[in-house]
Amino acid sequence: MKKVLIIFSVIVVLLGALIASIWYRSYNGEIEMNNQIENIRGDVHAAMGARYEKVAAFIDAIQGANATVSGYLGIIRDARTAFANAISTENFAAADEAGGLIDSTFVNLLSYMEDNPSSYNTVNLYSGFMGEFAASTNTVLNEIRAYNASVRDYNTHIQRFPNKMFLSGKQAKTQYEVPNYNAELPTFN
Repeated sequence: MKKVLIIFSVIVVLLGALIASIWYRSYNGEIEMNNQIENIRGDVHAAMGARYEKVAAFIDAIQGANATVSGYLGIIRDARTAFANAISTENFAAADEAGGLIDSTFVNLLSYMEDNPSSYNTVNLYSGFMGEFAASTNTVLNEIRAYNASVRDYNTHIQRFPNKMFLSGKQAKTQYEVPNYNAELPTFN
């Protein structure tokens, strides 16, 4: 009888240790992945901020642009300020909203410039801006892809068995959407 009690006690202790180990890995894995997502989201915002700084230089270069371009540039300038303020106060929803406004206005500005190239002082100004815009867009897209991969890994982690038993209160994260990057450019006549 004593042997059975000892064997039963050992099994209970081993089972408890196994459950504790699984819980420990589930919980700490979720924390690590969540922190990684937050860091990568910061990288996305940093890449967007750098992209928007390039626009500031472009705005300075075409002060004499026509009223349509000036209107777009004003929207971008105001949205850049809102983006910077939102990042400094860690209001990421407002930063994403300002970023969306900047990106959609970028698309309209680029379309207008392509449809009306004679409205600009030099071809070099347009060419330089297009080169900077393409390079900075690629940087932002790469950061967003890294963020989305991290979110996908996090969501898989919290949904996988046995993690789901220990992390049932954790919500899946949403991926970063970039609707303006693949949008068909509007035309201006």
